[in-house]
Amino acid sequence: MGEALKAPTRASRFKLPSLKEIQRPTRWDLITAAVLLVGIVLMGANFAVVHRKPADQPFPNGLTSLFIFTQLAVSLVGLMLLGKTAKEGTWWGNIAAILAMLVGMGGVLLAAALWAAV
Repeated sequence: MGEALKAPTRASRFKLPSLKEIQRPTRWDLITAAVLLVGIVLMGANFAVVHRKPADQPFPNGLTSLFIFTQLAVSLVGLMLLGKTAKEGTWWGNIAAILAMLVGMGGVLLAAALWAAV
């Protein structure tokens, strides 16, 4: 009987890929991961500013604008990097770019909500 007609065995169906088969992150994947990290650090800084501010004082408008525009920049850079990493076909960069976009958009909403609520 030929190879194509043989039924797959249970062991061959559920074989995990070896580490050599997994795609290594490229330079653009690492840049995208750095942008994601910047977005997460900015969100943490936003929370830190809110917790250190005295309760009776309003949130500074200039600081709110800074957080909103930097998080918007993180989101847009994540979108541009998604185009670059999708072109290269690396899923590491695609996942990091999508997360960077979401963190950037979430950071914009967080900064606006904290400015309105506090």
